[in-house]
Amino acid sequence: MASTEDSSGSAFPTAFVSAAKGKPERDRKVVAVLQEANDWRAAHPEKSIALAAKLLGADEAKVAADAEHVKTMTTAELVAGTKDGTVDKWLDGMSRFFVRTGQLQKSPAVSTFYAGDLYTKAAAR
Repeated sequence: MASTEDSSGSAFPTAFVSAAKGKPERDRKVVAVLQEANDWRAAHPEKSIALAAKLLGADEAKVAADAEHVKTMTTAELVAGTKDGTVDKWLDGMSRFFVRTGQLQKSPAVSTFYAGDLYTKAAAR
């Protein structure tokens, strides 16, 4: 596999957010900010690469080479995938991968670590 697009049935998220209990409006706002940032990143890949390279003190060509292997999905794509069950399938596949590699003892239910309802509600801003 050379790219995230080579694995149509799998995906590996690049960020996780752990929500605190009892503060749903704050959590929605945090997710909405992350969605906005991710959408900007998807719309401006060259600028994103340049900014990431500068922030990391890394060679821009190397960052660009790494970025070639990742498809940055938009909030709209992730909301659609959440609603139709695609994201759950990806995350379940990721959990099974971690079981096979010994990182997890058993595969947890996706609902125990992905709040799809929070993600879709935050997108309806």
